[in-house]
Amino acid sequence: MKYLLILIGLVYSVIGSANPALDEQASDYQLAKTEQELAAEAVVDKLILAYNAQNIRKFIELYAEDVEFYMYPQTLMFTGKEKLIERYGLMFKKMHCLKATSIKRITHGSIVIDHETSEICSKEAGVVDKRSEFVTSYQIENGKIKKVVFFR
Repeated sequence: MKYLLILIGLVYSVIGSANPALDEQASDYQLAKTEQELAAEAVVDKLILAYNAQNIRKFIELYAEDVEFYMYPQTLMFTGKEKLIERYGLMFKKMHCLKATSIKRITHGSIVIDHETSEICSKEAGVVDKRSEFVTSYQIENGKIKKVVFFR
């Protein structure tokens, strides 16, 4: 038993020293986001604000003209701003409230992956009648959203 405990301790110390994720203090390098990542996150943050304000003009401005929307893994839903306006413009007009919230975010380069919640008031303002949770991936190019992938 004594040798087993020593062996476990030895294995853990080797793994811990070889794996920076197990280190109690991550280095500044590991925690720092690049300018590209900060810029990509800023675009998605603006998108959420425009969505919640039901401001179709500001919402649409954040997308590239040839934006592509997919359902994971590679099912193309639609492309282009015209189709985007058809889908979201009607929803923005009809709903009494929309609220999206990013509850967890992973950013790598120009890709932002959000675990999001959504609340909708379809019948009466202030009365949420639909809640959902999903994961969305946004690919940002030149300050615009170029590709969106929904994971459901």
